[in-house]
Amino acid sequence: MELSVKSNLGELLDAYPFLVDYLIGKSPKFSKLKNKFLRKTLAKMAPISKVASIGGISPDTLLVEIAAQIYLHSNDSVTLVNPGGRKDVEQPMNREERVRIFKGIVNRLHQGESLDSVRTEFHDLLRDVSPAEIGAMEQELVADGIDESEIKKLCNLHVELFEASLQSDMPEMEPGHPIHTLRAENSLADKKAEQLHSIVGQATDDLSFSASHKGLVDAVQDMSGIIRHYERKENQLFPLMETHGLTAPPQVMWAIHDDIRAMFKKSQAALDAKDRENVVAFVSELAVAIRDMIYKEEQILFPMVYETFTDEDWSRVRLGEEEIGFAWVEPGDVWQAPAVSASTASKEGDDLVSLDAGTLRPEVVNAILKSLPIDLSFVDATDRVAYFSQTEHRIFPRSAGIIGREVKKCHPPKSVDTVEKILEKFKSGERDMAEFWIEMNGSFIHIRFYAIRQEDGTYEGCLEVAQDVTHIRTLTGQRRLVEWD
Repeated sequence: MELSVKSNLGELLDAYPFLVDYLIGKSPKFSKLKNKFLRKTLAKMAPISKVASIGGISPDTLLVEIAAQIYLHSNDSVTLVNPGGRKDVEQPMNREERVRIFKGIVNRLHQGESLDSVRTEFHDLLRDVSPAEIGAMEQELVADGIDESEIKKLCNLHVELFEASLQSDMPEMEPGHPIHTLRAENSLADKKAEQLHSIVGQATDDLSFSASHKGLVDAVQDMSGIIRHYERKENQLFPLMETHGLTAPPQVMWAIHDDIRAMFKKSQAALDAKDRENVVAFVSELAVAIRDMIYKEEQILFPMVYETFTDEDWSRVRLGEEEIGFAWVEPGDVWQAPAVSASTASKEGDDLVSLDAGTLRPEVVNAILKSLPIDLSFVDATDRVAYFSQTEHRIFPRSAGIIGREVKKCHPPKSVDTVEKILEKFKSGERDMAEFWIEMNGSFIHIRFYAIRQEDGTYEGCLEVAQDVTHIRTLTGQRRLVEWD
């Protein structure tokens, strides 16, 4: 058997299982090989040179010692190929070269080239690059002015790349850890999407469609629980990714979330209209998109944040999860988040807050704001989220993770222009209020934005007030006496 630094570790472990114990004894960094899942993923495509780099060992030293172990424990004959200084081996590209080529690929896509035409070059470029570095490279492109929509085109190539070579060394997380909960939701979502695809596939004619219509309505409604999963990513993971300089991946992924939300609306409209052809087309598209997103998370997003986040970061993620909610599952309690403050806001203790008419303790002010039947969110003069009211039933999910975040990054990409125009007119003094109303999940929502100014006109920020006025719109006549419902 020929053995070189290019030899695949996964194949060697399959043929010589005793190498697992040898590697673990060689370096504690190889202890993850005890996990059978990781042996089938991390080691599946890793060459000896990559393994040596992970363990901080010379590739040639590891090559020779693996050969010795094979000979000692199996008596198989091993021939070493080109050990010790490989001048014929192409030197790996540095980061600057990879970014330059990556940018060129994105620009070619922008000029109209197809994904197929860049597939091989893309895979060759990033085959040995971790998810975290891919995210960092995307971030550099955004900093250079490349639009996120162009980078979004590469998402499917990312998935192909990680199907061919999984680079994550992420272990199985304990119940209660945010990644464990997200993965548990993905496991159920995958089964539900597969079932949804199966049901719609049976609607081959009007008769079968009529018979399956109720099941499809229920299945689409149940599948919509995945939106809560996306909202936790948007409110809990994305803000912390941005603190680590990873702003492009969240924006790209949020745009895909919005695509899926739009697919839900189209599917529901087609079901309401009992339009069989569109139901089949839209629901099938929805099921495939959800399963694609699951793969993007499992093989790109989760390894990326696992490599990047600190223990304190994960504590902050866990701290705000309950406020957003979960999709079909409840988090476990094996993993316990270390104590950490919910926000970076300073504490004023029991000092009274002086108001125009009276003074109140801070906790009373907070209780008043929480009891109001409206959602309040305040963005300061620098366009960063400074406060939101934590009412019992918020209309729009919020968590402490957005405090200090740029408000434009708290909205879907398609809404950013509108938000920026409102803030611009508020700052210039041209406008003091803007309002919208929408229908959402059977409720009528009234949304108002107010410019907050000091008496001298100094702009302090923008207050968003959202209220469910569905019940108010139904009121007629008068009620002059208290009636306890």
